[in-house]
Amino acid sequence: MYLKKCYVSSFGKLKDYTLEFNNGLNTVKEDNGWGKTTLATFIKVMFYGIDNGRKGILDSERKKYKPWNSTEKFGGYIEFDRNGKTFRLERYFGNKESEDTVR
Repeated sequence: MYLKKCYVSSFGKLKDYTLEFNNGLNTVKEDNGWGKTTLATFIKVMFYGIDNGRKGILDSERKKYKPWNSTEKFGGYIEFDRNGKTFRLERYFGNKESEDTVR
């Protein structure tokens, strides 16, 4: 399996961001504070869902990466190749788990 493309509609500080991956090693080289950790977390939650942590904002990815200036759902999609077939996984997260969608 390898990643082909990801699109972040809105997730943390990233908004309307597309990244196309090349075969081999891909790097994201940006300044501190750009959102590299946010991008890595976005890729993780696309496959495994979001951690709802039951304590505070530091323990809850939903609270930490929900855009501050929006009440809309946040998320995007990721495209990947597995055995020569391309798949697209879309996830959007709401204020609570029952509002999440995956397709």
